[in-house]
Amino acid sequence: MYDIRPAAQDDLDAVLSLVLRLQADDAHHIGYLGETLGDISAELAEFEPDWAACTVVATDDSGWVVGALSVELDAESGRAYLHGPFVDVPVNHPAGSRIWDQTADALYAAALPLLDGVPDRELLGHTGHRRLAAFAERHRFAAARACGIHVLDGDGLRGLLLREASCPRTGPAREMRVLPTDPAVHEAVAVLHERCFPKTYLSGRKLVDAARRHTVVVAMDGDRVLGYASGKAEPGEFYLDFVAVEPDVRGQGVGAALVTELVWKLAEKSGARPQAAAAILAGNRSSQRLFDRLGFRLHLELVAYRANPAA
Repeated sequence: MYDIRPAAQDDLDAVLSLVLRLQADDAHHIGYLGETLGDISAELAEFEPDWAACTVVATDDSGWVVGALSVELDAESGRAYLHGPFVDVPVNHPAGSRIWDQTADALYAAALPLLDGVPDRELLGHTGHRRLAAFAERHRFAAARACGIHVLDGDGLRGLLLREASCPRTGPAREMRVLPTDPAVHEAVAVLHERCFPKTYLSGRKLVDAARRHTVVVAMDGDRVLGYASGKAEPGEFYLDFVAVEPDVRGQGVGAALVTELVWKLAEKSGARPQAAAAILAGNRSSQRLFDRLGFRLHLELVAYRANPAA
């Protein structure tokens, strides 16, 4: 049995190395964490109050970090997000499943004080990660809808960057703008976000306040908000996390124009990236059609597990 202890700041490099090592082997079925050390480091850097204070690690007899679990608390939504558990065991080891299960359970037990008073908990993993699915079942996490990570690279991404971000003009001139400071526009985007993505990890208020380094572009028809798209430039990719369009203007090219403009603005702000990626909930056919038309392809499927979700 490995030793379980709270993380120290000096463990960060070892944990990053652990996750990258596991992610490099498809047999471990590690969920989508970005493609580079910088991607994963950027995600960990967003934890509050700091990374080490919300992480527990497993170490072997030599002190080598072989497992980790981090907890991210969102006070506004009253939800906790579990990143992990990540456990390094040889894929074909005869006792691999038992070692993984025992270590994962021990990490979760050690992290429980961080979760005190937060019954609504969520973890995200690859649909093929059977050990994680069993862990979720043991700890009474129920599987929610799956989502797919869709990517665009190579000539497809170059072509998107060369497209004109425009949609048909009907009535007042339509334009694409980076989120302006107008409070009325902020309110409209926040309301549209809450309507289209209720109870997601990022509230409408946080989205417009750019609390997570998001770039938000807005489609305007005069003073009216038609839709928005948000994303951020990670070290290895442009990540597009939300696209929403008002129902009465869907199917008119607004969504495609928003995605095109967002990718361009991210490239303009942060420079080139080898790919763009977007998360699409299973069953969201309109988003699926939109990204298919733009050339995105399915990269992997993830599933969220929820424990004691709020009514």
